[in-house]
Amino acid sequence: MSEDKPQRRLKGTSLDDIDRRIVEVLTRDGRAQSTTIGEELGLSGNLVSNRIRAMDAAGLMRVVAVADHRIHGYRLVARIRLQVTGRAPIDVAQQLAQREEVLSVHITSGRYPVSCLYAFRNAREMLEAVRQATADIPGVDDVDVELINNVYRYVPTVGPLGS
Repeated sequence: MSEDKPQRRLKGTSLDDIDRRIVEVLTRDGRAQSTTIGEELGLSGNLVSNRIRAMDAAGLMRVVAVADHRIHGYRLVARIRLQVTGRAPIDVAQQLAQREEVLSVHITSGRYPVSCLYAFRNAREMLEAVRQATADIPGVDDVDVELINNVYRYVPTVGPLGS
């Protein structure tokens, strides 16, 4: 079998060593060309290109840009947790996921089954988001807000690729 032919993958198949090395390079520079990646890894550009397409098609990897929220004027990051009664937490989470200002929404265990990560420009925006969560979303009984003061590590290299 030629080196340049990617093996067919089933959706959800795991990455092999070559794939992980390619992803590692793309993590450092998402705009790296296949030929450049190939030179660094001792592979042909065609093999790298085929592997990237195969990983993407199999849902194993996606090249995305991550913007620093501070550059866009967001000074505060907070986690808002919601206690829900009389309604399925998944319904509340799906309603929150429609809001543009919400960065991520999670179903969790414990007293607050819905957790959201937000970025805000100022404290007023944060207070308004809390008010809206309690007033506009049926089933929300209580809200807990955790202001994230410092981020010491954030590694977005592995995560969910879709909803």
